[in-house]
Amino acid sequence: MPSWLLNLKYTLKTKRFWLTSLRDIIVIAVVLFAIASYLQRDMRTGEAMPINAYTIANKPISLFTAPSINAQQHIRENSTQHKPTLVYFWGTWCPVCKVTSPMVNSVSLNPDYQVVSIAVASGSDDDISTFMQHHHYHFDVINQHQTMLLSQQWGAMALPAIYIVDAENNIRFVTSGVTSSWGMSLRLWLATW
Repeated sequence: MPSWLLNLKYTLKTKRFWLTSLRDIIVIAVVLFAIASYLQRDMRTGEAMPINAYTIANKPISLFTAPSINAQQHIRENSTQHKPTLVYFWGTWCPVCKVTSPMVNSVSLNPDYQVVSIAVASGSDDDISTFMQHHHYHFDVINQHQTMLLSQQWGAMALPAIYIVDAENNIRFVTSGVTSSWGMSLRLWLATW
């Protein structure tokens, strides 16, 4: 048996190796938690801000507005009309968004959830449309230039920023940076309860 393999076997059996590894994992977890907390410090919580805009495909989007009494009754009777919503702030220029956007796209294919995105500082509607087609993304996109205040109103200062909003228009979860499609789906599912 080669000596390096014997050394490895010996190292893996030592208590010191495992304690050092555990210490390193804890330090990395604390640092990542601190970074995530810092990036999420401005993200809005509580009631979701209304979104009234048109997508780059000229589709009207009206979300999180206070419904009238008749509309509230209709929502209660037809609960599938009001679904948990993933609100995704991103940019075509954002390297982390290039990792997260495919996952948002996979979540958008689930009919149980709504996905709406706001492209921040990403050029014209045609530029964004070309980007979406090139990457085969199918989620709704609002161009930030139409409604300059959305990212400020929502506190989306670090991109990507993801908000999970429940059926009562309450922001249940926020996250900034890379996240997985199963993590987004789990949070959306939890927002149904």
